[in-house]
Amino acid sequence: MATTSSPEPSDVPSASASESASASASESVDGSSGEAEEEAHNAKLPKVTEVKVTETAEGDRVTFTFSGPAPDHLDTYEERLENGEGRPIDIRGSKFLRIAFVGASPDSHFASPAGNERVMEVRHLWHFEGELSVAIGIAAPDGAPDPAYDITTKGKQIVVDIKD
Repeated sequence: MATTSSPEPSDVPSASASESASASASESVDGSSGEAEEEAHNAKLPKVTEVKVTETAEGDRVTFTFSGPAPDHLDTYEERLENGEGRPIDIRGSKFLRIAFVGASPDSHFASPAGNERVMEVRHLWHFEGELSVAIGIAAPDGAPDPAYDITTKGKQIVVDIKD
């Protein structure tokens, strides 16, 4: 038959519950160690350094250049763009290709580059939970299907080719 015993009391004094709560509160209010770690982590993430819109023989190209290796990405067409509160985001174009760069720096902000007749706008949307979301506003006739596109990663660049 197994027996259990209570542990012997320790001679080492322990912190009271109020002392522990006070220490935790001061760490979370100050947050300096957490903020410093987050800043150090973010400094290592690739940041968008340039966005260009150009025309090619096959269509239009949007090139995102990063400060380091290009991050992974997720992409999809959206019927309309909304902010986190469900309010519409006003962006030029009738088709909206949203791309989320996974693991990009939250310090990535860029001015919308000059567009053309088809790629009307490229805009930084938001950074949330490690994803930097951008949108490409594309002009298309009413009722037209979403334009075909290819996305390739080349070193520090993510290239979006929108087909004619």
